[in-house]
Amino acid sequence: MNKYYVACFLVISIVISSCTLHRKAHKKKDRTISTDSIINKQTNDTLTEIIDTKKLIPNHNDSIINNNSLLDNHLIDTLTYVWNKRMIYNTFSSKAKIHFEGRDESQEFTANFRIRKDSVIWITITAMGGMVQAARILVTNDSFIMVNYLQKEVTKLPLSQAAKVLPSKVDFFSLQNLIIGEPLRNGKITDAKVLNATSWIIKVEDTSYIQNITYNRIDSTMLNGEMNTRNPLGPKAIMQYETYEISDQRKISKSRVMNIQNGVDSMSLDVKFLNANFDLPLEFPFSIPASYKIK
Repeated sequence: MNKYYVACFLVISIVISSCTLHRKAHKKKDRTISTDSIINKQTNDTLTEIIDTKKLIPNHNDSIINNNSLLDNHLIDTLTYVWNKRMIYNTFSSKAKIHFEGRDESQEFTANFRIRKDSVIWITITAMGGMVQAARILVTNDSFIMVNYLQKEVTKLPLSQAAKVLPSKVDFFSLQNLIIGEPLRNGKITDAKVLNATSWIIKVEDTSYIQNITYNRIDSTMLNGEMNTRNPLGPKAIMQYETYEISDQRKISKSRVMNIQNGVDSMSLDVKFLNANFDLPLEFPFSIPASYKIK
């Protein structure tokens, strides 16, 4: 498979769901993220707190256990507002430079993203400074179409069957959230902790996945997220969000690192968004050359 497609597939299929893969993987040293390094990274003591945890600390040793439970429950209640906060928009478009690292290979390429919220995701991949068009992908709630310009092939599938050609299953809304920079999946907060003076961490669960998401206590932006399948041997993805900027009155992370541990493989994407535009009128051009083979 062409390297451009491996990287493109990772963008699409970071929401990994296979239960047959091993958890352990080789790690890259340069941009690999671990939850320990993320926790230790928070060093700024300047804080505008949403809650004053000191007021919630028990005054009597005999009630420490019960009061700590109340503290956790109060924090969950408080952070539910932060967790439920989502970006409001109709369309999104962006251009990003992406560096892909995989086993024995690396690649630089450019991706252009266009989204009509909850209905269409359009992605084009180019290489060599935009001189070579490699792929174009159109994803809807129920379909997946990819034009492979290098091999002159077209893949058309129901979205539910996209795992036949991609490394894993594809979830439309998780892919949309991944591009925008929001939590990958919905779920219920089952635990919450104060990590330090500048960050919280919440645990969110649904029927298939467990997410651990760290938030900045100053402005409630996401710092990182880790997602695992419920199967303890399943794969995991770790995302780090940096360089938040205001675009059209919305705060968005323009620098992200994504590490995917998938069996014995460890893959990473370093993504730099060059721009971010919301609610512009967008077109989603998608034509299939008549001479291309449809798979």
